[in-house]
Amino acid sequence: MRVSANEKLITSRRRLGTYTSIAGLGVLVVGMIVSFRGQYVWISFIALILGFVLAQFGTYNLRQWGRSPRPDQVIETALKGFDDRYHLYAWTLPAPLVLLSPQGIYSFTTKDQTGEITVNGSQWRSKFSLSRALTLFAQGGMGNPGNEATDDANRVKKWLDEKAPELAAAVQPVVVFIDERAQLTVSEPAVPVLTPAGLKKWLRGAGKGASLKNADYKALETLFDARSGGTSA
Repeated sequence: MRVSANEKLITSRRRLGTYTSIAGLGVLVVGMIVSFRGQYVWISFIALILGFVLAQFGTYNLRQWGRSPRPDQVIETALKGFDDRYHLYAWTLPAPLVLLSPQGIYSFTTKDQTGEITVNGSQWRSKFSLSRALTLFAQGGMGNPGNEATDDANRVKKWLDEKAPELAAAVQPVVVFIDERAQLTVSEPAVPVLTPAGLKKWLRGAGKGASLKNADYKALETLFDARSGGTSA
């Protein structure tokens, strides 16, 4: 399988996460020092809040862009073994992770939430826990991943319709929980909900779409590569 990744974006976001985390810790230290003086309590209070927000924002960016493996690397590993006709585009197209394959186009929306998560149709619920509450800002709210995945796929579809309307290519939205600590209970989901371990099997089975014509596949690859700058691994 081939991978095209926006390394410039990944590097800049990783740096942002690092610098913001350091700044947040610095502001927290200042807030604590001021609090000991007892004279400027309001400054200490503001510094503590600001420092916490900055630190959590930095942690969120580092979780997304700085950790190893990153979401795109998790997907790449999960799809290891597919041939070069499978091409993963990471942060180079209108949606974060897009797979071009002989059987169609897939948009992967990754989530790193942990714990018990229940999906029933288009309804999503996650069980509250103290550990999740402490990492709420770092992980981001779960929201409705099905709607998010649909929006991601629709952005790719809209872009394709503008650039190559003659192809009439469909884009399949998929939600992938990349943290192995996620405990999924899924019933008739509106959008496929998977873990990395089940992704390859799903693509070969239930998720297998109608095969793309060779000419359409080549046209899509050329279009995607042009948008991605031709960077491939």
